[in-house]
Amino acid sequence: MNTAMMDTRCVAGDRRFVVEAGNTDPATQHQREHDELIDRELHTCRTSANRAARAFLQRGLWVEVYDDETKELLAGPFDPDQAAPAYIV
Repeated sequence: MNTAMMDTRCVAGDRRFVVEAGNTDPATQHQREHDELIDRELHTCRTSANRAARAFLQRGLWVEVYDDETKELLAGPFDPDQAAPAYIV
């Protein structure tokens, strides 16, 4: 699992976004504490978080985006079998 920090120095302030990708619907995996989590990335701006989320969707993975500080779900879960949303975060 990738937990690298993607530091892109965006002007978005100090908000950080966690992009999680897995191979099953996150709604069914939360009880198993992310057993099916494939990748997790931390981003310092919306642009890079959006880019990562879209890349995961193109790889056929389910995607969720969280606020790193509050752990609030900001976007998702997105089903890779559906059309990618126009707006993610």
